[in-house]
Amino acid sequence: MLAECGKKVNIEKGADFSTKVKLGDYSGIGVNAKIGGKCTIGKYVMMAPNCTIYSRNHKFSDLDKPMCEQGYSEDKEVIIGDDVWIGGNVTILPGVKIGSHSIIGACSVVTKDVPEYAIVAGNPATVKKYRK
Repeated sequence: MLAECGKKVNIEKGADFSTKVKLGDYSGIGVNAKIGGKCTIGKYVMMAPNCTIYSRNHKFSDLDKPMCEQGYSEDKEVIIGDDVWIGGNVTILPGVKIGSHSIIGACSVVTKDVPEYAIVAGNPATVKKYRK
């Protein structure tokens, strides 16, 4: 089911995820989470319900062709460090790296890398403060 699976993990009801997901020790995939493509989730990661993690997008550069016929961009792995808390309804876009010990506020859209110990929120998510 997973590319790698740590010990004492928790996968909640309705979670839908790729076989390319790596899940670290004591981490969880939240209720109704959707994780497509490559994603590495570290140790002790908490994920609230309804989170979506994308590793690719639709292509749209050819204006003479409908977007639905242009295929997808290449996979860009999402990496989530250790001891991260991801709030409910968060969306994480392709290629984003979330630093260890950070917090992602509920309903945030994470479009850029998140530094370690950062608390981010919003659409797009921005650093609000640091935990230390």
